Amino acid sequence: MNELKNNEKSNELDDSKTFPIWVFISFAMGDVFIQLYVYLFSVRTFDFYENEVGLATGIIALAFVIFALWNMINDPLIGFLSDKPRNFWRKWGKRTPFVIIGGIGTTLSFIFIFALPEDLDPQADWLIIFIWLLVSICLFDTLFSTMDTNYISLVPDKFRTDKLRLRLAGFQVGLGIFGTVLAVVVSPMFIVYGQQSSFVTMAIIVGIIGIVLICLEIYGIHEDKAMIDNYFIAYEKAEKVKFTKVLKVALKQKSFVAFLIVYMLYQTTVSLLLGSIPYLVRFILNGEAIIETYILLGYIVAGIISVPIWWKIALKKGNNKTVFMIGGLIWGLASIPFLFITTVLAAIIVAIILGIGMIGFWLMLNPIISDVIDEAISESGIRQEGVYMGVRTFFGRIAIMLQAIIFALVHIFTGFTPGSATQSPTAIFGLRLQMSVIPAIIMIIGILVFWKLYDITPEKKEITRKKLKELNL
Repeated sequence: MNELKNNEKSNELDDSKTFPIWVFISFAMGDVFIQLYVYLFSVRTFDFYENEVGLATGIIALAFVIFALWNMINDPLIGFLSDKPRNFWRKWGKRTPFVIIGGIGTTLSFIFIFALPEDLDPQADWLIIFIWLLVSICLFDTLFSTMDTNYISLVPDKFRTDKLRLRLAGFQVGLGIFGTVLAVVVSPMFIVYGQQSSFVTMAIIVGIIGIVLICLEIYGIHEDKAMIDNYFIAYEKAEKVKFTKVLKVALKQKSFVAFLIVYMLYQTTVSLLLGSIPYLVRFILNGEAIIETYILLGYIVAGIISVPIWWKIALKKGNNKTVFMIGGLIWGLASIPFLFITTVLAAIIVAIILGIGMIGFWLMLNPIISDVIDEAISESGIRQEGVYMGVRTFFGRIAIMLQAIIFALVHIFTGFTPGSATQSPTAIFGLRLQMSVIPAIIMIIGILVFWKLYDITPEKKEITRKKLKELNL
């Protein structure tokens, strides 16, 4: 440790550092992985247990509520533990081992979710099915959070200027969309409605893809000697604080609270909309699983095309908050037409508009949270990105619980019948509500809260950057 103190100046991180394009591409493979599994977990899990297994909607919702309670401990704690110095940091880095181990574990635990024995009866064996669901999704989330929290925590440390972060965000969004493309294209190729084993086949194929993505990501997430030395220097300089104290400080930061609320509500709308696509195809459009691909490709292609446009707008505006809010409003309002559509073409058109809005919002997510973390570090002198990302991940997982609760309430009150191939007109209307009016209201509330609470301006951000440089953090 004394050697680090003596060489602190020589190990100072260079804010003017640039990276070759392959670093950005390799790093963004993490977003391909994340979006692949976020989509599949959000879209397939509830649908599988309700429509394939036939488990009662209320029981599924209860599993997701308990899952969310587990998240209250799991996600922030993972972030805190990964911030504590370890002997392996010197050789492997602070974040890299957690990203690799968490990523591989995620691929295996996802298979476990769907590997439910087919001879179980949803009425007689409901408790066994419930326990299988609960254990499998909690295991999946623990391993996914280990990967996700440490991957995102690398952004403010490795990419230390607005220009680098925006450039990275462009790759993350563009390649992250490719993760959704993989999920959208690959999963319907192997899924057959009414055939439970087809979901296991899908999960295995996706698992192979996931492991390949983790391998491709290793080059980009590499932590060099200067980064590793800086971790130890920052830890030595910082006041040693308990996890609960760091958590309290984080939740008192107004800009962070604003981000958490809008992020949670955004993820809720994503879960509602994407999770409703199988229901839209099964019960409203009366199509096969492949129709899901057509609808979501419209959403994805429009998003990809709009990436450079949003990126230029963000650079020109120089105000992350404004671009963030514009994209969020388009995303929220564009869902309303799902209340009326009756054809595949209409669904594709609505999905295209949603894709454009989603990219404007998504592109600014990492720059916004990086600004929030910079502000926190400049005020506290403590590098605790892991805690912030763990709390962020936790709030993102609350969205899955909210999706399950909303699905359960809508399905129960409108008379949706689990396991049935057809539904009543009232149940169909409920399905329309859960993917139109409800997500629109939720997203608008999130944008209004963010507008009111988030107070990081371009001027304030510049002051923060100067202070971080003075502190060598």
